[in-house]
Amino acid sequence: MLCVACHALLVALQIFWGIRITADLSMRTFPRFRAQRRNLMLGALASSFVPFSQALAGLTTYPELRLKLYNLHTTETIDTVFWQEGQYNLDALAQLSYLLRDHRTGAVKTMDARLFSLLYLVNTKLNNKNTVSVISGYRSAETNRKLATRNSGVASNSYHIKGRAIDIRIPGKDTKNLRDVGLKLRVGGVGYYERSNFAHFDTGPYRHW
Repeated sequence: MLCVACHALLVALQIFWGIRITADLSMRTFPRFRAQRRNLMLGALASSFVPFSQALAGLTTYPELRLKLYNLHTTETIDTVFWQEGQYNLDALAQLSYLLRDHRTGAVKTMDARLFSLLYLVNTKLNNKNTVSVISGYRSAETNRKLATRNSGVASNSYHIKGRAIDIRIPGKDTKNLRDVGLKLRVGGVGYYERSNFAHFDTGPYRHW
C-alpha cells in the first residue's frame, strides 16, 4: 500500500509541475549535439521542476506548446513541439538549448525550460505565428566578460550566463509591444533596447528596464 501511495504522489507531482517526459523527437536536426544530450536532458528536467508563476502553470493544460526560432548568428532554424499532452519533451528542449548556444565559443548550456514556456506565452499574447529571431541566448562567462568590457549595459551576473535569458525580436511585430506584453505578464525580467530593436526576457525575479 505504501508503494501505491508513493506512486500516486509522484504522479500528482508530475502533473502539478509538468515534468512528465517523453523523448520521441529525433536528434537528426543537430547531430553534433548527441554527445551532450544526456546532461542537457537532466538539466532541463531540474529547471522545469520549480513552478515559475501562475501564468506559466496554466500552460500545462494546453495540448501542445510549439516554438519556431531562428538564430541570427548561426542561421539555424528550429520548429519543434517542446510540450505535448502534459509532458515536456527533453529531446526538443535539448535541441532548443543547442540552438541557443554561445555562438562565439560553441559552448552549450541547458536552458531553463520555463524560458520556452514564457516565450510561448508571449507569442500567444501577440497572436504571433512568425518565427522568433534570436539575438542572444546562452553566453559563456568568457563571452560575457568580453562583452561587458565594450558595453556597460552587460551585467556581470547576467542571466544569459545561467541559461535563463534570451534576447529576441519578431519580424512584423513592434518590439515595444513585445516589451509591453512582458510587463503585463509580470513574469521574470523584461528589458527593452530601442536602438538595437530587441527585447530581453529571463526567468529571474520580476523587474524591468
